[in-house]
Parts: sequence; C-alpha cells; structure tokens
Amino acid sequence: MSDSIQKHHNGYHNNRNGYNQLSTYPVSGSDSTSRGGLDPKRILNLLFRYKWIVILMLIMGGAGAWFFADTITPTYQSSGTLMISSGPGGDDELSQIISQTTGMGTGSTLANELQVLQSREFSRQVAQEVMEQNPGYIDEYPVLWNEDEEGNVTRAELMTVANRIRRNLRAVRPERDADLLELSFSSSSPVEAAFILNEAMDVYVERSTLQNRQAAESTAEFLEQERERIRQNLDDSERQLKQFMDNTGIVRVDEQASGLVTQQANVETELQQIELDLGTIDRAIEQHEAQMERIRPGLSEQFSEALGPRIRNSQEQLAEYEGERTMILTRNPGVRNREQTPQRLKYLDEQIERIKSEIQNMSDQLFTEDNEYLGMDSEERAQMVATTQARITELRIEKNQLESRSEALRQRSEEVNREFDNLPDGMMQLARLQRDVRINEEMFVNVSGQYADMSVLKQSQFGFGRILDTGLVPNTPVSPNKKILLILGIMIGGVLSAGYIAMREFFDNSISSVDELKLTSLPMLSAIPVLGKVSKRNRKSFKNSKGDIPDELVLLRDRSHVASEAVRRLKNNIIYQHGDIPPKTIAITSPEKGDGKSTVVTNLGIAFAEEGYKTLVVDTDFRRPKIHNYYGLSNEDGLTDYLEGKLPVQKLLKDSDLGYLKVVTAGGNTDRPESIVSSKEFKQFLKKMEDVFDVIILDTPPFGIISDSTTLLKDASVTLLVTKYRKTNRGVFLKTIEELERINANIGGIVLNGFDHRKEAGGDYGGGYYKSVYTDYESYVK
Repeated sequence: MSDSIQKHHNGYHNNRNGYNQLSTYPVSGSDSTSRGGLDPKRILNLLFRYKWIVILMLIMGGAGAWFFADTITPTYQSSGTLMISSGPGGDDELSQIISQTTGMGTGSTLANELQVLQSREFSRQVAQEVMEQNPGYIDEYPVLWNEDEEGNVTRAELMTVANRIRRNLRAVRPERDADLLELSFSSSSPVEAAFILNEAMDVYVERSTLQNRQAAESTAEFLEQERERIRQNLDDSERQLKQFMDNTGIVRVDEQASGLVTQQANVETELQQIELDLGTIDRAIEQHEAQMERIRPGLSEQFSEALGPRIRNSQEQLAEYEGERTMILTRNPGVRNREQTPQRLKYLDEQIERIKSEIQNMSDQLFTEDNEYLGMDSEERAQMVATTQARITELRIEKNQLESRSEALRQRSEEVNREFDNLPDGMMQLARLQRDVRINEEMFVNVSGQYADMSVLKQSQFGFGRILDTGLVPNTPVSPNKKILLILGIMIGGVLSAGYIAMREFFDNSISSVDELKLTSLPMLSAIPVLGKVSKRNRKSFKNSKGDIPDELVLLRDRSHVASEAVRRLKNNIIYQHGDIPPKTIAITSPEKGDGKSTVVTNLGIAFAEEGYKTLVVDTDFRRPKIHNYYGLSNEDGLTDYLEGKLPVQKLLKDSDLGYLKVVTAGGNTDRPESIVSSKEFKQFLKKMEDVFDVIILDTPPFGIISDSTTLLKDASVTLLVTKYRKTNRGVFLKTIEELERINANIGGIVLNGFDHRKEAGGDYGGGYYKSVYTDYESYVK
C-alpha cells in the first residue's frame, strides 16, 4: 500500500466517529485561486480548451467589422501644399504707401492666410467657381447636388455648396517654422476631392493676386489724383508769379529773400508730405479697425482697452520662457531622459503651460462659435488679433510722430512768414510767389516719381501663395480604415470570447479539476479517462451473453486501453488500502445521476475477477437498473424476484464471460424500492453471499439525490464515491460527502470518472502531467 493512500486511509479512520471534516474548499474550485493569483497555466489551458470558441469569436468579430466597413460610404481625401510668401516686400517705400493707402498692403502673415482659407467668404468663392464650371453629375460631384428620399436629384444652392466645401476643406500648418500650408478636401468621390482641392488652391492664388493688384492700382489712382492736384497748384502758382513780375517789373529777390524762399519751400514741402501721410495713415487705421470689427463687433475696443496688452505681454513672456528652455535642452541633450527633471526646467515647463492656458482663455473671450475666423488654435487666433492690433498701434504712434513734426514745421513756417513781413512789400510778395512755385515743383516731381513706380508695380503683383503640390485623385479611401476596423473587430471578438469563457467558468459549479478533489480529506483512488466510441466493425461480442460488448465495458473490449489501466489501479488501491485482502462489500454511489457509477461497478467487477477473486456484482439501483445492459444479460429473474420468493438463489446468480464473475440483476419493478436494501431478507441474502464470494460490489442509487441505499452504504465494508469530471455539481458533491459522514459510512475514497487530460492544467504535478502519463502508457503497452 502506498504511503499516500495509507495516510489518507488512516487519517480518515481516525476520524470515523464523526470527527472527520473536509479541509477548506475554495468556492472557485481552483487551486490557483486559493493561492491568490491568476495561474498562467490555467489561463493557457482555458484558451486551449475553448480554442474553437475563441477562434470562432475572432473570425466573427473580424468578419463583422469587415462587413460593417463595407456598409460605410468610403471617404477619399486629396491633399496639396501651398507656400505662403509675404509679397515683394513689406519695408520698401512703395509697399508702405500701399499699406497706408488701402490698409491691406502687399504682404500677409501665415496665420491671416490660414483664416482666409477657412472663412465663409473663401468657401463661397470656391463654390461659385465650381458651380460655374458645372463639372458633372451627382456620381462624381455629389457636393453640387441634393437628393431627396424619393431619389429625386436637384442642383444645390450656392450657400449649400459653400457650406459643404467649408466643412470638408482643411488647412493646417505641417510645421510651425515653415511658411507652408497643407490643404486637403474630403469627399465620397475621389474625382471630386482632387477637383475641388485644386480649384480651391487656384481660387486662392488668383484672388490674392487680384487683391494685391487692386491695392496697388488703388494706390496708383490715389497718387495720380494727387499729382493732378499738385500740377494744378503748380500751374496756378507759376501763372501768379509771372503775372506779378509783369505787373511790377520785379524779377528777382535779394540774397536774404532768396534764403527765406528756400527755407519756406523746404518747410512747406515737408509739411504737405506729412499731411499726405497723415491722410493715408487715417485711412489705414480705419481699414484695420474695420477688420477687427468684422471679426467681432466691439473687439477692437475690447482688445485695445484690456485684453490686447495682456495678450501681447503674455506672448512676450512665453517667448522668453521658451527661449530659455530651448537653451537648456540644447546645452543638455539628455536632460529629458533623467529620472528627475531639473527644478528650473520643471519650472519653465509649468510656466509655459500656464501662459499658454492664459492666452487660450483670453483668446476665447474674443471669439464665439458664430464668427468666421475659427479653425486656428488659441495661440494662432491670439496672434492674428495681436498682429492686427499691433499694426494699428504702430500706425497711431507714427501718426502722433507726424503730428508732432507737423506742429514743429508749422511753427517754423510762421517764423519764416514773420521774416517775410520784414521785407519790402514788393520783394516780400515776389519771394512768397517763388516759394509756392518751388514747393509745388518739388511735390510734383516727388509724387510723379511715386506714381510712375506704382504703375510698374501694379502690373508685377502676384498672390501670397504658390502651389507646390497639386491634389491628385486618391486611389484608396481614408475612411473607413478596414485594417483598423478589422483589428478592432478581432479585439472585440477576443474580448467577447474572454467574457464568454469568464462567465462560463464563473457559473461552472462542476468538478473541473483533479486538484479540487485533493482539497478534501478523502483520497482520490483513480481518475478514469473518458471512453471513446468503438466503431461497429471493431466491436466484440459476448461469449456467454447476447449482443456486442458496450463501449463502457472497456476491460472486456480493450484490456490495454488507458481506461483499463485506470480501473486496475482503482482495484489495487482498494485492495492495498485494506491490507492484502480486499473488503467484502464495496458499495459504489455518486452525487448525481449520470456520473458513471454503473460503468465503474461493471469494470471493477471484471478487474477483481481477472485477479482471481470470486466476485459478485449486485445491481441495487431498483429505480434505474443498468448492470444487465452492460453485461448483456436480461433483467428478468433478478433480486426483487428472489426477495419476493419467486426465484431460487441458483437462478439468481447469472454467469458472465469470466468464470470468477457472477451478476445479480435488479429484477422486476417494485412498489417500494426504497425499502428493499433495508429488509431482513436482503440482509440475509447479503450475509449468505459474503460466505461464498471474496468481493461483492454493489451498484447503489446516487446518494446525492436519493436515500434508498442509506442502510446499505452504512453497513458496507467500504463506500466509493464516483464523480464525473466537469459534470458533477460541486455543491451536490460536498453535500453527498456530508451525508455519507452523517450516516457513518466508511468512505474509502473518490473515483473521478470521464477525466479528460486535455482540459486539465496539470495542477500540483505540473503542466502536462496526465498527458505525459497517458502517452507513455500507450507507447509502452503497444
């Protein structure tokens, strides 16, 4: 007898008088749970056990995602690139004149042009250009058409098309330090995506070129008007001078008067130029303030009075902090990889985030969802407003400087005029007339030169943008991304399969592991593997009985089968658990029906008979007798008939294919099956059989659900409890053990029937233990 079996047996019998208790039994039924963690072996075992469910769920998830992607209308996207330039120059004299005259200038910032591309007006211009070309029908150009529920197609209105274009047209800055804008347009038609994108870039280039040329032309018209006005003044002043000289005969002035004329001419020329500049500056200020008002009414005043200075100060402080951080990172390239960030760098990061948040909050106060200048982030929006306001501030400062200069020149002019008053009357008037002629001459020459230059410039003006990459017709859609959806579908399938496994395992209250049985105080005598089906061609027939040997009777149909070895091991464990002599009466029961106790009984009887023991198998399950079927016998002339006196004992004992094995079938139906084994006649019968046979194996009803065999189980030499792998309810199993202990049944151990080593993680003996044992056995006996 092995030490482990003897240990269990002795421990059990020491507690036979009601003191034997089950050890702690985990609710989850898993030794890995009792150890307080997830067992990787168990997880892998579960995945392998449910592999077909997992594979099916993964395939269904992937297929579902793929079919779902097919139901989504594909979206194609075409992209192009624009380079934004500031124009021919922003600091030269002509550009300043244009900017002062029109308020637009010949240059622009990238942020401003980004807003132009995202404005409603630009979308309207693009829509108008596209609709004028009338490129095609709804299949290739759905943006131009409407389709009602009945399938009727009508031409969309201008603003409807403009809104669709604005909604699907995107302009972003790929890099902050580059003067580039990346434009993209999305559509269900690849042809439309490329067409409208290219039209949008063409419209932008054409309109910006037209805008610059209109600004230059407007300035040229202004200079032409000024030149005509000054020429008229020059003609008048020359005529007055000539008339004065003819009337008075005074044709020249002395040296003092000539000096005064020169001084006065210089002062007046500069003064008139300042007046001209002041007029253009006033118009430019009005233009910029009107632009601020278009962004949002009251924004110019609000920005100027409160938020403008705060945003500019925050931007200056942000630039200072970012410059310092860049310097630190440049000098210390690996500083970000340190475990602890230096305090100064951490402080700079916090301050930069804080200032950016403040700029965003201040910028949000200046914008609403209704204005057309959306699309930039908070810094770009603030930069656009700050740039416009800064220009207004510069113009006002310049205006103040010019007004101060004008006041000084007026004072100087008055001083020169007083000196003129000291000259003789004729000389004084001649000097003033000569002064007027010189002033008008110099102004005419100056303005004529500016007009000539502006006439050339307006013909050479181009737009702010240059197309680097045109939009191409996309071959594949950007949405839906079938690869991503497929991965998501597979992931969802994996999650669902994991949930299914978890729920099934959570609600699985069956005996699902060999180790669960080891957690009780009872020894597991044997694990009988699941029996496979035998084809009709390979089936054997009984020698002394009728019919073919059933699949369950493995010891007769295949003595080398691993299940046959498990039954023989069970027989040996029973024998050596009680010394060298097997117990006289072995009662075999189970917690539930269908656990396979009759299979164990019939095979165990054969095992004892093959060993040479005179063996008697008695079927006492009078409600659902099965023993006769397994041995190929008739249920007539059975135990109930004998106990009723209808049958002699010689006819009761039926022969089998083995000489040492006799069988007693249950017999005919009885009205009181629960009282048969408790009757005096049955006990006398059993006593008589004990004198004849070495081993009597009793097939009893499942004690977990019916108590017919209580007396028999209590009086038997040993009781075996058969439980079926992944079928027997754990609670019923434990309750059956408690009930057997309550009646003081001598429980010899547990037999695990229908064991499948492929579903077992290995437990205390390590992964693959049972698989290795079974594989080695089969290779050994062949």
